[in-house]
Amino acid sequence: MELAAFEDLIDRLGDELSRWPDDQRLAAEALLAESAEARALLDEARALREALKAPPVRAPAGLADRIVAAAEKLAKQVAASPDQDGPKSDEKTDKPGKVLPALLLALCLMPALAPELTVEPQGSSRSQSL
Repeated sequence: MELAAFEDLIDRLGDELSRWPDDQRLAAEALLAESAEARALLDEARALREALKAPPVRAPAGLADRIVAAAEKLAKQVAASPDQDGPKSDEKTDKPGKVLPALLLALCLMPALAPELTVEPQGSSRSQSL
């Protein structure tokens, strides 16, 4: 068995060789006995499977609040610093202390609020109109 074929079988059948068809499993075991690259591919596939089984990573509690607070603080610092070309801090302008946190919050929430996109085959009975 060639290394490329072995890699393809790992991708299609998984890293558990006992679940492979006998002829492919025997050829893969022979390749594993003689090829360090094949063993590395199998180890990598097993490590990936283990990583995918791990619980999802969650953001720490209060992270969004800390981001908004930091953005407000930064916006206040920017507004308080003298700007040579821009408007003076006492002139009426949009309040940057509220815009930046709102943008950050929108960027964080956008993936969660976006509807799931699905692609349906042409000619399906479902209406395509919006």
